[in-house]
Amino acid sequence: MKIAFCTTDMKTVNQHFGRADKVAIFDIDDKEYSLAEVREFIPIDPEKDHKVDTETKAQALKDCAILYVAEIGGPAAAHVIKNKIHTVKVTDPVEIEDVLNNLKETLAGSPAPWLKKAMLKTS
Repeated sequence: MKIAFCTTDMKTVNQHFGRADKVAIFDIDDKEYSLAEVREFIPIDPEKDHKVDTETKAQALKDCAILYVAEIGGPAAAHVIKNKIHTVKVTDPVEIEDVLNNLKETLAGSPAPWLKKAMLKTS
């Protein structure tokens, strides 16, 4: 399963979806995880808050089951949902490694129904 993280430093979930010019993609299962790639998005207008079109960005992430963000606006969230990506908004910056370790343990145990559905997306 692929998990996406909006990050500025490749260590922390700390970026707004619309402002993210890079998204870290990890492969994960119940035993391990690894960085698969970093998807970079070229700014269409560096002066705007949303430097990349959110619809294009959501389509580029449609192979990911879950997207972790610090913030996401309504229209962008609609684009993400349309691409069948489950969004998790963190209230404070959180370490990507902590999220992945917790998720790995959850996958090894008894995942919640929404997570089981997300797992099926990439099976």
